[in-house]
Amino acid sequence: MKRRRTDLAAVGPAPLSPEVLEEKRQALVAEAVEAAPQVLRAVVEEAMNGDMRAARLVFEIAGFLQKAGSFIATQVNVPQFQISPEELEALVCDLGMES
Repeated sequence: MKRRRTDLAAVGPAPLSPEVLEEKRQALVAEAVEAAPQVLRAVVEEAMNGDMRAARLVFEIAGFLQKAGSFIATQVNVPQFQISPEELEALVCDLGMES
């Protein structure tokens, strides 16, 4: 008789406490952080060898591509002010920049 997924869950170990799960998650995160430079190096190498999926991933990581594949333009937020010609003339006079 074939076992079903629910049968396997019933005979498995007791559920882990939230503390144990968090400890395991932290260990996994630490391992991933430690391996990240090597993994990225390997992905870049694959991209350089023509793997387009690896190239796309490298560009996404670098911020050049969004998930949809469109390029991200750098945006600089600068406050913009609208002033009347009279206000501009007053500013020029106040700053001593009269022509």
